[in-house]
Amino acid sequence: ALASLAGCSRQPPDATPEGAVRTFLEKMDEAQDDGPKMRAVYTLLGPDARANLAERAARTGRAQGRRVEPHEVLAEGRFALRFRPKHMTARSTGPSSAMVDVEGSDPSDRAEVRCVKEGAAWRVEPELPEPPPVVRRPDELPPQGRDGRR
Repeated sequence: ALASLAGCSRQPPDATPEGAVRTFLEKMDEAQDDGPKMRAVYTLLGPDARANLAERAARTGRAQGRRVEPHEVLAEGRFALRFRPKHMTARSTGPSSAMVDVEGSDPSDRAEVRCVKEGAAWRVEPELPEPPPVVRRPDELPPQGRDGRR
């Protein structure tokens, strides 16, 4: 009886690349400046995007003199589509990667979103620019590492 119930259960929204993109866009739209909701959005990102935001958060924290969480540097408008999605189609680009083609009502309403599989779930890997290089004054020492060495 339990086996038949398991077969009838719905798969999670992030079980497909399209579902991951749809969920990410919905959660981004809901989150705005809400910290807990933005934290949930952050969990939908792939490892490259999370690493990028972690680096940005660390730099922002050093500049502000406080701890900044990676989800706090998610820029709301940065991930929004400029149109309302009407249709999404995923195409495999490797064993654990896919591109989701997003189309809107107008023929010019098109976007591609890269996704990666992490365990059983798909994650969104938006194109984020690399953090700019850290500029130091010539007389400034580099930050001290965990082991005490510079």
